[in-house]
Amino acid sequence: MFSRKLLFLVFCVMGCTCLSEIHAKKDNESLEYSLRCGGSGSQGYYIVEVTAYASKSSQINQSLVCRSAVHGVLFKGFSGSNGCVSQRPLAGSALVEQQHQEFFGPFFQDGGSYSSYASMVDGSLRTQKEGKKYKVTATVSVAKEQLRKDLEKAGVIKGLNNGF
Repeated sequence: MFSRKLLFLVFCVMGCTCLSEIHAKKDNESLEYSLRCGGSGSQGYYIVEVTAYASKSSQINQSLVCRSAVHGVLFKGFSGSNGCVSQRPLAGSALVEQQHQEFFGPFFQDGGSYSSYASMVDGSLRTQKEGKKYKVTATVSVAKEQLRKDLEKAGVIKGLNNGF
């Protein structure tokens, strides 16, 4: 009897863990956004203009644009314009996100640590209804140097001082 309860408990815990990872992955897969340079930032920061899309008005918030900005800086990069130089993605391709899902799943969850690397510029949030979706645009400052250092420390990306 005890072993059945223990087995049941183990399956419940494993199920909850899998569901939370699936939920986190679904959130990132559903991110629809674009990045472009928003101007020159101070040393160690990118200033990006993020355009994200939300299917519900309840999804329009600072979290949506900050998560999109950090995700874009990590996996997409952005082209140069407005006097900016093109920036390659810090982590490389989206393949890195899949390879390190145990790190990025919790990282991008609501209230995850991605939020400590991004801050929306006050008064920059603009929303526009486009068909069935909402187009949300904002300017976001991303702490690229701290993000890089923390990802190197976690073993997710290689350091700049590592050889080829």
